[in-house]
Amino acid sequence: MNRIVAIALLVTVGLFARAQCPSEWLQYTTSGYFYDVESAQNEQNLPEASLKSDLLDLARANLSKQIEVRVNEVSRIDKNVVNGNTDIRYTSQRHFTTDVDMKLAETRSIIDRASGKMYVIAYINKEEACNYYRKELQMLLSNVDQALEMAKNYINTGFKTKAKDELGKALPLFEQTSEPFFWFNVFGMDESQMSHYLDQVHQKEQSVKAKLAELEHGVTYCVVCSADNFGKNYPKLKNELKGELSKMGCNFVDDPASADYVIRIEASTREYNQMNTTNGSAYFGFVDATIAIDKNATGQRIFEDEISVKGSHTISFEEAGRDGYKKVSKEISNLLKENIEL
Repeated sequence: MNRIVAIALLVTVGLFARAQCPSEWLQYTTSGYFYDVESAQNEQNLPEASLKSDLLDLARANLSKQIEVRVNEVSRIDKNVVNGNTDIRYTSQRHFTTDVDMKLAETRSIIDRASGKMYVIAYINKEEACNYYRKELQMLLSNVDQALEMAKNYINTGFKTKAKDELGKALPLFEQTSEPFFWFNVFGMDESQMSHYLDQVHQKEQSVKAKLAELEHGVTYCVVCSADNFGKNYPKLKNELKGELSKMGCNFVDDPASADYVIRIEASTREYNQMNTTNGSAYFGFVDATIAIDKNATGQRIFEDEISVKGSHTISFEEAGRDGYKKVSKEISNLLKENIEL
């Protein structure tokens, strides 16, 4: 008789009927556990290993059904826990049931040698299950703490964009906390403990969001520009540079002390030569400029350069200077784009 037929016969005679629990397992049948006990008389003389395997499969299946019932109960509650501005919705997580069984279910077996009867039990310790998901939650919150610490370090060293990116990665972690809280509810964690962990999540989430709000405008710049065109102030250079950097998303402040970076530019013109031709005169001049970028957070000068650009015009040296400033504006813009943090 093959094994399938033998199992069918065993089922007929009550192989998989719920058994009286052995006294040494009574602790697993209290309210602190989900459990299922099965027993069978080995009337078909099956190998003990086969009988044990069949009984354990049945016990695990029945235990899984109990968990699924509880999961469905929690899902139907669709409970909202509101703490400050944090809402955690307990939605259906039934797809986790099998994983829970595999990770948290324990089994035991015993044979009464006098009667030849085998007993098995599959159980989940509710407190240990809560501890498992407590560690899962603590790991998520630890990752949030790491993100906050890294963001702090980036801010202190003037890398606000990197700080913002780091905090942005932390936000999805708060969504992942819904799973531990769901299982806390399934396994009956005490309400006061659950509130404690909800408070922790809420406080850390508010910390991340508050820090992101501070970084909303990103890195700030102050442009300090002195431009002279043959004795006359040339404010157009500063305006053109700010216009180009604004296209890249740069934010500007007027006070150098409150900026993350200070861009310092000093530019002036000088005559080069004048040429007279049959068609008139041509004026040539140079715009000499020094460019520096200072990082306020560290007091470092992170970039420094000098450039000279020739300008020309048929009217005057001043107009030649204006032509030179148009060209130097483009060169300075390119240098800044290559050396600033966005």
